[in-house]
Amino acid sequence: MRSLSLQLKLLLAVAVLSVAFAAGSARLAAAIFERRVEDGALQTLRRAADAFDAQERSEIEKLAATLDVLLANDELREAFVARDRERLLALANRLFPTMRERDRITHWYFIAPEDRTVFLRVHKPELSGDRIERVTLRRAADTGDLGAGKELGRTAFALRCVRPWYHRGQLVGYMELAEEIDHFLTTMKSRTGDEYGLLVKKKYLDEKAWAQVLGPRANTWNDRADVVVVDTTTFTDGIIDFDGDLDAVPDGGAFSGELVRGDRSFVRGVFPVRDAAGRKVGGLFVQHDFTAPHSAMRAGALQVFLVLIALGVLLAAAIGLTTHRIVFAPLERLRRRLEAEAARERLPPGRVVDLSDDEIARLEALLDRALFPSRHRDVASRPGDTGPAKDVLSSDG
Repeated sequence: MRSLSLQLKLLLAVAVLSVAFAAGSARLAAAIFERRVEDGALQTLRRAADAFDAQERSEIEKLAATLDVLLANDELREAFVARDRERLLALANRLFPTMRERDRITHWYFIAPEDRTVFLRVHKPELSGDRIERVTLRRAADTGDLGAGKELGRTAFALRCVRPWYHRGQLVGYMELAEEIDHFLTTMKSRTGDEYGLLVKKKYLDEKAWAQVLGPRANTWNDRADVVVVDTTTFTDGIIDFDGDLDAVPDGGAFSGELVRGDRSFVRGVFPVRDAAGRKVGGLFVQHDFTAPHSAMRAGALQVFLVLIALGVLLAAAIGLTTHRIVFAPLERLRRRLEAEAARERLPPGRVVDLSDDEIARLEALLDRALFPSRHRDVASRPGDTGPAKDVLSSDG
C-alpha cells in the first residue's frame, strides 16, 4: 500500500466502507422486510383461524334455529310433559334421520327440569337417567336462554346448544342438540384452501375410549407427551410441528415458522382452542401456502441488495471525484508551482527519504526545502557523500 498514492488509498477506503455500509444496510432492510412479511403471514394465519370461530358461530345458529322449530312442536311437548318415552321416541325418530343427514346433528337430548337428568337420548335411547353437569346446560338454566359452545367428550369435541323449554310461562324441561365437529376442518379447508390440524390435551380425553375408536394400528395416543391429534386435513409431516406448552400460546396465536417443501413455501401458526367453560383445552394449527409472497420477498430482498450496492459504488465514486477536485487537484497544482519555484531559486535537493507517492509527504518535503535550505545544504555536503542526495520531490519521482 506504500506505493499507492494517498488519493488512491482514500478512494479505496471510501469504496470499501461504502460497499460494506450498503451491504449491511441491505441485510438490515431484508431482515426488517422479512419481519414485516412474517407479521403479514401471522395476520393471514389469524384470518384462516378465524374461519374456525366463524364455522362455530354458523353451526350454533343452525342448531339454535333447529331447536326453536322443535320446541314449537306441540306433539313433542305433550309427549315429554306426559313423560311418555315411547311416544316421544317415535315422534323424534321421524325427524332425527333427516336432521342427522342434512344438518349433521348427532345428539338429541330431552332433559327433565327438576334434577336435570336425561329423560331421553334420541341417538342412544337405551341410556337415560344420568344427571347432566355440562356448562352449556348450566348456562341455559342460569340465563333462561341459549347455552352453547364446544365441550369435550371422551374422544373429541361436540358443539352443543341447549334451550329451556317453556309452555304457558312454565319451565317444562330442556332440549339439547349437538354435533361432532370432525367436519369443521374439512369444511374450513374447502373454504380457505389452508390445511388444519387440531390438538387436544390428553387430560381432557379418555385413553381407553380413544384406543377403541381408532384401533391398535391407528392409535396415536403415545405419539406426543401430553397432547393428541384429534383431527387433521392432511397427514403431511410438518403441519403440527409443536412440542411446547399449549397454555403458553397467546390468545392472538403464535407464528410457528416457515416450511419449504420442494418449490412450495408454507407458513404455520398455532391458535388456542377453548371449550364452553373458557378453558384452553387444545390448539388449532394452520398451514398456509405462502409461495407467492415468499418468492416476492426473496426477489425484493435481492433487488434491494443490488440497488444499495450500486448506490454504495456511486457514492464512493462521487466522494472520490469531489475529494480530487476540492483537495488533491489544488494540492497537485501547489506542488508543481513550488517545484518550479525551487528550481528557479536553485534550492538544495531534499534529504534522502523513503520513496513514496504520498502527495502530502512530497509536499511537506518540498516546503521543508524551501523553508530550511541551510539544513539541506548541510546534509548534501557531509563527508562520504558521493553525489547529490536523491530528491523524492523531483518531477521524475
